[in-house]
Amino acid sequence: MKTKRAVIIQCRLSSSRLKEKALLKIGDKTILEMAMQAMLKVKADRYFVATDEKSLPYLKPVVLNNGYEIFAGDLNNVLDRFCKLIKKIKVDTVIRATADNPFLIYEAACQSVDEFEKLNKSGSPCEYFTFSGLPHGSGVEIFNANSLLLAQKLTDSSYDKEHVGPALYNHPEKFKCVFAKAPSGFKHPQLRTTVDTYSDYLRCICAYNHLTKEKKQSKPFECEKIIEAFSSKEVLNPVIYIPSVQKGHGTGHLRRILNACTGEESFVYIPKNHTLKETEGLLQEAYEKGLRLSQIIDTLPDESLQPVYVTDCFKTSKEQYSSLENGKCILSIDEGSENKDCSDYLLDIIPSADENKNVNYFNSSLIEKPENIRKTPVKKIQKALICFGGEDPLKMTEPVKNILEKILPQAEITCITNPVKNLKEKLYQYDLVVTHYGLTAFEAMYAKCAVLLLCPSKLHERLSKKYSFAYIPFNKITEQNFEAALKNENLFCKNIIKTQKTSLKTVVKTISSGIKNTCPVCRHNNMFDKVVFRNENRTFRSCSTCGLIYFSYTLEKEKTYEKAYFFEDYKKQYGKTYEEDFDSIKKHGLKRASIINSLCRTKEKNLFDIGCAYGPFLSAAYDKGFVPFGTDICEPAVKYVKTKLQYPACTGVFPQIDTGKEFGISEFDVCTMWYVIEHFKDLDSVLQKVNSILKKNGIFAFSTPSGSGISSRLNKDSFLANSPSDHYSIWLPFKANKVLKKYGFKVIKIVSTGHHPERFTFIKCKKNGFVWKCIDKISRLFMLGDTVEIYCRKVRQI
Repeated sequence: MKTKRAVIIQCRLSSSRLKEKALLKIGDKTILEMAMQAMLKVKADRYFVATDEKSLPYLKPVVLNNGYEIFAGDLNNVLDRFCKLIKKIKVDTVIRATADNPFLIYEAACQSVDEFEKLNKSGSPCEYFTFSGLPHGSGVEIFNANSLLLAQKLTDSSYDKEHVGPALYNHPEKFKCVFAKAPSGFKHPQLRTTVDTYSDYLRCICAYNHLTKEKKQSKPFECEKIIEAFSSKEVLNPVIYIPSVQKGHGTGHLRRILNACTGEESFVYIPKNHTLKETEGLLQEAYEKGLRLSQIIDTLPDESLQPVYVTDCFKTSKEQYSSLENGKCILSIDEGSENKDCSDYLLDIIPSADENKNVNYFNSSLIEKPENIRKTPVKKIQKALICFGGEDPLKMTEPVKNILEKILPQAEITCITNPVKNLKEKLYQYDLVVTHYGLTAFEAMYAKCAVLLLCPSKLHERLSKKYSFAYIPFNKITEQNFEAALKNENLFCKNIIKTQKTSLKTVVKTISSGIKNTCPVCRHNNMFDKVVFRNENRTFRSCSTCGLIYFSYTLEKEKTYEKAYFFEDYKKQYGKTYEEDFDSIKKHGLKRASIINSLCRTKEKNLFDIGCAYGPFLSAAYDKGFVPFGTDICEPAVKYVKTKLQYPACTGVFPQIDTGKEFGISEFDVCTMWYVIEHFKDLDSVLQKVNSILKKNGIFAFSTPSGSGISSRLNKDSFLANSPSDHYSIWLPFKANKVLKKYGFKVIKIVSTGHHPERFTFIKCKKNGFVWKCIDKISRLFMLGDTVEIYCRKVRQI
């Protein structure tokens, strides 16, 4: 049945951001082909690709092969191109799409046409229709062909001529245009499915790989699946592996990364100027195992993609790290450089020589074990393998071969100087493997071969000795030393680590789901801030600008401050609920209120407690003559304060609070935060807000754990490891004034709190004894308490 409709896909190859993008492949189809196939789902009489004369010869074969017709017109005046085509084919309705979207939502396009025609049949003429709120790039436009011809005559705008649709909707006085809210199934404006830049292209490749992980699909993807793919963390933050492909670093880095990437949606970055000659052979082997061609990239994306970068570079330079700064995070494997602080998370797989190396996670079971293992023990060396990482940069193969031929005349000796396909699974065939410390050594050990290591450096020598391998220093390659080494009891290394059911790709997925934080005050993403602590779940840095210690990376889930936080969670830590501990907390509050009273310069005493919880400090402040107001994000807590304590309070997230609207007061004499300030990820906006709602000479007081307390001084690692997962900053009292000065405050009093005899583990004393009284005085004098109260005055408006 004739519909008097035409689908017209706009396409050109001269895009300045990503040239010839329409012919770039995603899977086995070009972007243009994917767009054309999706639009074939929309009922029409004619299907066209409207292009320019220069693009025509390149696009024509693709277009005709997909059942479309092609029309060429002006390159820059796209409006004229469309109008000429309309005059030629004489249709009533045009459905316009662009060729830079491989994931056009055809269901939305079909529904758009239906809505357009429904409006026109209802007596409410519509000349232009589109859904608003679709993923960026997924929209199509429906317009009346004759209206567009009229619009062309009425406009001389270059913008209208370049973009077609604006010729109608930028002139609402002449044309009835409808921008309808997209139905909920299509409404995902936060997603980007178009291809405008190289980063967009990588995102779409990743989405395609995600969609076809189980099986290939020739039909256009359904909306639900497209939305799921582009909403997945694998597409929002794809993993880009960066292995060393530099001559002299061996082939193990690239081998390991290709294995991890196969079967995943991730990418492997191999620059065009790499120097590892074995790269092509290793890639070919990986392709045969299932790695996709599209997973290998030679250009890094811009900041719009936000990938997770995984480096396996042996020694990553500062320049290399700097080029990755705009990613979501950086994970480094077996990093050996002095720049390791640049990495958000350090993972060691190959056992290190440094037992005190500051890494987040060490797991040697991630070394991939060979499936083929010797069934019988080695009784006599009849077959020997010499392999130095596929490169042999120090040319050790030949001298070792000459020696083995003399001392093992009956043995068959094989030398490998180039990568061998799936070498790991062939090691079991050899009685002896001669190599250096690295992946091959461990793989041969797991295959139950005899393993002899040659050590090209003192580091290799230390590693070989530490992990109980038989070894010979590089400068001592003699027949005598070889004969001795072949009799060494460590020739069959027994230091075999138990196999765990996990893989590198699984571990990377877990780590990449973590959250990266900036300094709460400075808000900069400075990878060069010194790392002060790492463990399996977290990384802490010290801000190079303000000195604050902050949670820079965490795998722990964010806490929610509901009723359970003050009851069940609080009870687990302190043995009683927050409400049961009310009087004890209020007792401390009375001391704080007294200090604030002594610092106030005004008779007016409006006090605003931020994070008031169930109100113990509000009650203490009231007893000391203040007019208390409170806020908290926990609704049950605020309800308790308002109904039981009967103080003004509001539920809200600070600093997004309008105190004038909530309380009729825009400025307070005092603002307080008791063990709250460390819970803010963005202290910059918090401290700016405090300044704005505090009167000149008003008091800002807060308490927080101290990074200079005795617990931190005696064992900083333990202190940081046990720091609650929702504490994003740790304050150093002696640096507090530097931070607060920036926000118009001057520190006028610091009180060291949290003094406990059990924290002084090197001294045995009773809490009320003479020794503790002396220690307690020293602790307060030198601010060794594990918590601190800081009182400051607002001295200027910011």
